[in-house]
Amino acid sequence: RVDHAITALVQDLKARGLLGQTLLAICTEFGRTPWSDGGNGKGRNHYAKAFTCLLAGAGVKGGITYGETDEYGARIVSNPSHVHDYHATILHLMGIDHERLTYRYAGRDFRLTDVAGNVLKEILT
Repeated sequence: RVDHAITALVQDLKARGLLGQTLLAICTEFGRTPWSDGGNGKGRNHYAKAFTCLLAGAGVKGGITYGETDEYGARIVSNPSHVHDYHATILHLMGIDHERLTYRYAGRDFRLTDVAGNVLKEILT
């Protein structure tokens, strides 16, 4: 339901010469199961094993797909990435070193990208 809106936004930004300096980031906190719930037709459950994020614009290669699921969308079969990688990549594109960005909680410094977050360099221009 967002395909047309995203396409229009990207086209408008490109036409105005703003796409190269604008980062478009879209992601949900979970996916949906690749199957319906018990045939009752009432939808699908949350599914954290595979879901889609989108990055476009400033510093991101256009027209690529990074990562792949099996034919059912049930498990990742290539280039798995974590939400911490997504955050690290966004911060990198904003000129922020994700390894130095910390917040203090309960007397300890934490990184937004945890200790496992890595910039997805393969998707960058």
